[in-house]
Amino acid sequence: MAACLRGDGPLDLPDRHVPPPDHRGHRTLRHPCPGRFPGRPGHRLRQPGRGRLPRCRPLRHRPRAAGPPRLRRRTPLLHGHLGGPPRGRRDRLAHPLPPAARPGTRPAGAGEGRRLGLPRTAEPSRPLAAQGPLGATLSENISRAATGRTAPPGTWFGARLVANAAEAGDRVALVFEDRTWTYAELDLAIRRTLGRLADRGVRRGDRVVMRGEARPEAIVTMFAVTRMGAVLVPVHPQLTGRELAVVREETTPRAVVADGRFLQTLPEGPGVHLTWEELSAADTPPAEADAPPAGSDVAIIAFTSGTSGRPKGAALTHDNLHWSMVNGMARLPVTEDDVVLVATPLAHVAVLGGLPQYTWAERGTVVLAPKFDGDLFIDLVRDHGVTAAFAVPAMLSLLTRHARFDDPDLDSLRWVLAGGSPAMSATTTRLLERGVKVVNSYGLTESSAGVTYAVFDEVADRPTSAGPPVPHVELLVVDDKGAAALVDGVGEIWLRGPSVAASYWTRTGTLPVTDAEGWFHTGDRGRYDERGRLEVVGRVKELIITGGENVDPAEVENALIDLPGVVEVAVGGAPDPVWGELVTAYLVANAPEPTLDDVRRHLDGRLARHKWPRRLCVVPALPRGATGKLQRRALTELAAPSDDTTSDPTTTGGNTTTETQHTQERP
Repeated sequence: MAACLRGDGPLDLPDRHVPPPDHRGHRTLRHPCPGRFPGRPGHRLRQPGRGRLPRCRPLRHRPRAAGPPRLRRRTPLLHGHLGGPPRGRRDRLAHPLPPAARPGTRPAGAGEGRRLGLPRTAEPSRPLAAQGPLGATLSENISRAATGRTAPPGTWFGARLVANAAEAGDRVALVFEDRTWTYAELDLAIRRTLGRLADRGVRRGDRVVMRGEARPEAIVTMFAVTRMGAVLVPVHPQLTGRELAVVREETTPRAVVADGRFLQTLPEGPGVHLTWEELSAADTPPAEADAPPAGSDVAIIAFTSGTSGRPKGAALTHDNLHWSMVNGMARLPVTEDDVVLVATPLAHVAVLGGLPQYTWAERGTVVLAPKFDGDLFIDLVRDHGVTAAFAVPAMLSLLTRHARFDDPDLDSLRWVLAGGSPAMSATTTRLLERGVKVVNSYGLTESSAGVTYAVFDEVADRPTSAGPPVPHVELLVVDDKGAAALVDGVGEIWLRGPSVAASYWTRTGTLPVTDAEGWFHTGDRGRYDERGRLEVVGRVKELIITGGENVDPAEVENALIDLPGVVEVAVGGAPDPVWGELVTAYLVANAPEPTLDDVRRHLDGRLARHKWPRRLCVVPALPRGATGKLQRRALTELAAPSDDTTSDPTTTGGNTTTETQHTQERP
């Protein structure tokens, strides 16, 4: 892969740069250091030939400072603001990182990045201007730590709504069921709720736990809490009282906001109870905060979905959320004419720091769905002329299988943003065939929202692509040996930037999210293609090892989702005394249900035999967490291992399965 990389050692450049076939929106690769390298004595520049890049040649007797020897290295670091790599040599950056760059320390060569084919909106020689009405100019240098970048003044979370109320107060900001709110009306409701919170004793820095129901009062409360300098703690509406007790224990809130019926079921704990009706009372006089929040103030404590244990609360500052907005608006095609449908709970990070915030920053309109339902989704698109939507891939999969999917009612929908779990190839292809463009994304609670976006043409040739990194995020793929992964090589995803939270909030203090150099080790596994697009393939701990062979569950799932009759699919590993783990497929299917022979015939020629499921379980539903993510640890509860499962010793990794199970729906 052609690239110009910096490291502590001499800078090596590829012999030839082959530009991508489409030059629109890109600049050709140029040498970053014409003439001599400033501050790097001992380098000469060889003049390039036609169509060639210059090569730097270190002198034979180059002086260096005392200390341990420095290793020449290359690393597949991608600065998001540098776009995707051009096509070129396939030497694939196979240089390992030095010991000091292993997990927990600074990855080799990570601080400098490289210059690649550049989008016109992001040149390394010129700061990237924030898109739309933000009007702020960003610094030239990428942040070297998670919170090392200070946002411009007046960019606290929700500041754009205040400006919109003054400058475009009559534009429609929010639609819910049969009611609309203009920006002026929404701002008035926020100021009234702010006054009511202050009357009930909420002060700057206090935590306010809010049940993240999809209702306008929750949106108003979100902005009121953060505007007054308090800290919002949104929780998923499906959380039980016991689960909510964990959140209250960790955050010791001043108030808990929810509907009255739910509040009556809560056990004793910290925080005064406030109902939606009390907060939205029309007789409450509007109030303003004494002073706007500082960028370093925590705005939201967003709890992870807890798929791997006790949930953790990522402390997102106003600066984190600002840079997340800048990143997203630089990549997503949101305009003031867009009507955006949101069909996820308000506890989802994609709502807290994602597409709805970008829409309001552009003075667009957000349509809020009380829940996800195929008929309701299509009705809202038809009734409000929805042009864009956010949903998790599981929702989009159900939508594409809906009987009304091809009806004219969906004709106004131009594009959808998919996030929350890896993209499904069949779902993406079906949307594209319908004429709905797809934006795949990858993001985490700790990163405030998306850190990569695959926009339109970046999805067309690779439906599972999550796209290149956003402008102000550095992203590494590191293999299990601590080395930079090759192109198309799988490794753990590391990232850092000013949108990444620095710490988790606990009752005893804070725990770091990142390592000493600001790198967040996500626990997700991914790969880069030659165009610098990320593809997420699963979690590090989800890897199945069967007969000594590694199997990615997501790869098998993507191959099985096309099987006729399959509605949903999940793949996990079942313990086995001989093979270690057995690849097991869990299917939600229509009649007639597929058999194990159907699965094997479908996968023949698509996947290596050691990746074929050896067990097949047909289930009524897949276990999902509060945010819609698949709960893989719960898969083994759906069907216990069977004693009569057999394997073919002549097949690598135990690929033959003779077992099909049907499970009853759990109570």
